Amino acid sequence: MTIGQEIFQVNKAGHPSLSRHHQDLINRYMRLRSIPWLVLCDVGPSLEELLALPNPADTEFPSLAEVSSALKEKRRPYMPAMNEHVAYMRYLERQQPPFSAMETPALTSFQDWLQPPLQPLADNLESATYEVFEGDSVKYDQYEKAITQAMVEWKELEKPTAGAPASHPYCRELVVTVAGAGRGPLVTRALRAAKTANTPIQIWALEKNQDAYVYLLRKNKLEWGNKVTVVKTDMRGWEGPRLQGYEDKIGKVDILITELLGSFGDNELSPECLDGIQHHLIRPHGISIPHSYTAHLSPISTPRLYADISSRVVADPNAFETPWVVRLFAIDYVAQKAPGHPRFQQAWEFAHPVITLRADEFALKHGKKARYVTGGGGSMAGASGSNEHNARHCHLTFVCPTRGVIHGLAGFFESVLYATQHKKSDKEPVEISILPDQIDRKSKDMVSWFPIFFPLKVGCAPLPPHCQGGCVLTLARNRSTSPKTQNSRSACGGRRTTPRCGTSGWWRSMPGLDPRRGSRLGRQICTAAARSPV
Repeated sequence: MTIGQEIFQVNKAGHPSLSRHHQDLINRYMRLRSIPWLVLCDVGPSLEELLALPNPADTEFPSLAEVSSALKEKRRPYMPAMNEHVAYMRYLERQQPPFSAMETPALTSFQDWLQPPLQPLADNLESATYEVFEGDSVKYDQYEKAITQAMVEWKELEKPTAGAPASHPYCRELVVTVAGAGRGPLVTRALRAAKTANTPIQIWALEKNQDAYVYLLRKNKLEWGNKVTVVKTDMRGWEGPRLQGYEDKIGKVDILITELLGSFGDNELSPECLDGIQHHLIRPHGISIPHSYTAHLSPISTPRLYADISSRVVADPNAFETPWVVRLFAIDYVAQKAPGHPRFQQAWEFAHPVITLRADEFALKHGKKARYVTGGGGSMAGASGSNEHNARHCHLTFVCPTRGVIHGLAGFFESVLYATQHKKSDKEPVEISILPDQIDRKSKDMVSWFPIFFPLKVGCAPLPPHCQGGCVLTLARNRSTSPKTQNSRSACGGRRTTPRCGTSGWWRSMPGLDPRRGSRLGRQICTAAARSPV
């Protein structure tokens, strides 16, 4: 990056300096994965000064004063003295703001690096992957805050607990279940929250991963004092808690805690997984953490990612039909904020627990041993029955006043972990978010999720100069009764062409943080359409 003499300003002391905007620009470039060279042009030394320099051969034995002066200025004795412009640039280098949690060298290396999303339902994650996620203290601090608030309000509202015997219907002991416990960070936070809220609990940890299950057993013995009941099972097939003192009966759960969210909220099949376990929650006051989550979209222009995906098509024909998890950096948000049309718009929302499922109604009529089974595959088969209630549809209009090419859609999510149940309380809900305009307010420095990118095989054509631009997007999350891979695709284009493109159920293993192999079960269907105004 070249910096000419004409952009420097003279400060009050008469020395060259840069404006605040130029300083911010340079600081931003210094945080790139590949840091650029900075070249100063026409700032000296002049030709006369260079001709006046001594011959290097004559300065083979410089004086002590010349050596001392050269060392202070970090130059050789026969080189010219550092001018004011170079000195000012070195001052800027020393005054750079420290790296934030998202700007550490480890995360900087993931700028615009395409990764296929993890599939924890289909695959067992490796210990190294768990370790990476456990390093995000912001996320688990928010979870602990939500659990603590839920336990405190449970006592304040005097709600009956699932572990209460008939003789003591308002027993204070809560039944807590952590489904998909991994290596136990949420279990640790739940125990800490119970201590903070001064609430006795019975806690279960469910995990289907054999390696993580062994780790949980060891942690329960060494750290938790055998206070946790660890069960190796898929959460959708769990029979329910057998409460202490009533082991012959299957009880209910007061608080269900999970961390199944993906970069688009539901893209790791959180709704389908929770459908298979939510019937264990005590009705009607059982609590699910998270309580709800929303998916958000915004069209973006990103030639760099588009070129990267194009280069992969030869080896992977489905590269344009794969949603990629990526730390977006070299992008431009095509849409602008306008009245009634924000830059980031909500696609849909899921809230838990779902009021009533068809499988729950079936169990009440035929008993818990009779299973409601449909022809669905993956997370739908034998879990909660039909999946129609998890279908979603949205129709979004983005304001795009400037000309540009839309290469794809950037996806984000927000989640309400817990919202106060006091009717007249103004207490804010406990939330996490990866929305660019909300993350600093709701979960600053959270690094567990990168945005998701839905590429378009043929980007939307540039808008004509006479058009006041806009982009209309139709997106649907549909169910499928096929046990095979479910496809999802989008259609985009201008007035003449409507090529079909988008995301598919096939997931390819590519280099990344923790690439996952493909799965044929439990895919979501998305159909999207984006068009320019005619």
